[in-house]
Amino acid sequence: MEYLKKVFTPKQILWLIISGAVTVVFLAVMFAGIALSKTQPAQLAASRWSKDRDCTQISIFFSEMSAHTPDNIRELDFNIDKKLDEKAIAAATKEARRRVSAYSASGEITVRSRESEVTARAIGIGGDYFLFHPLKLITGSYFDGADLVKDHIILDLETASLLFGSGDVVGQPVEINGKRYYVTGVIEKDTGRLNDLAGNDSKVVYVDYETLEECDKKTSLNAYEVLLPSPVSHFGSDIVKDVVTEDATRYEMVENTGRFSWTRLIKRITAVGSRSMNSKGIIYPYWENMARGLEDMITPLCVIDLVLFSFVFVNICVLLVRMYTNRTIHKKDIKNFIERRIEKYRKERARKKEEGELI
Repeated sequence: MEYLKKVFTPKQILWLIISGAVTVVFLAVMFAGIALSKTQPAQLAASRWSKDRDCTQISIFFSEMSAHTPDNIRELDFNIDKKLDEKAIAAATKEARRRVSAYSASGEITVRSRESEVTARAIGIGGDYFLFHPLKLITGSYFDGADLVKDHIILDLETASLLFGSGDVVGQPVEINGKRYYVTGVIEKDTGRLNDLAGNDSKVVYVDYETLEECDKKTSLNAYEVLLPSPVSHFGSDIVKDVVTEDATRYEMVENTGRFSWTRLIKRITAVGSRSMNSKGIIYPYWENMARGLEDMITPLCVIDLVLFSFVFVNICVLLVRMYTNRTIHKKDIKNFIERRIEKYRKERARKKEEGELI
């Protein structure tokens, strides 16, 4: 404190204390936003798929007028692979897959057991759906959307309890539309106000898309998700844009990777109002509704952080200028500080190079 009194005036010390307090608030708000963004596993498939962060996750939501089928999705996958071939993008290893995708739709089906029957919201899936959506399994396992035998179903705990009086029902048979299916897993749904507002508050089951299509003739495929390499910014999203031949008024594309970053959220500020208007006839699945709700929650935090950061930055600049003007800090002090930081950085790099941490 005595040293501070020699270098700074009492007024400057007060501003330093205020700036320090604001910095603490700034960091707290920033980490709160980061923590909130981590609550959406459906938006984090790219980080789970590749720790090197060299891939991107893209979602496309189709309007009901698009009337897409699994054949359209297979064509989309083929064209993405073709583009990757043209650009000589290979998988990281021989065992690795270069591109993974999934598709889904939402509808309603009636599930019967020997004891009871339940009408529930049904999500019909295809491809690697559970890679994008790691549901909370209480018991059992996921099923593969590419399986040839379509006789599996996943129940949420509420539905399992209504049908069997228990959640321990893996392997139990149920009947859907006169056909027999077997329970492969039981999940625990997310809870909370945002989850309920997003439309995930009702009983739900997961089946193959073909099963849902047979039971609910009104349903149509409305979501496509893909993970693909993106060695540079926008590489993957540009490929997907190139291969989608659908009318732009009938679909919306979202790059999930980095959607909660500051730059993306700041851009959203300019779209306040118009973003909430949906003229494309798209019904978003609950996980996209949750992500959009979370964006609306984090964006104000981002604005607050920008204001706090500006306050701290401006105050530090003003303080340094005044100190320099009043000769409490000298040009050589700044020069020496910069030189010390550069020297420390060079030594650290040299150390890491010797220890093999840098290639």
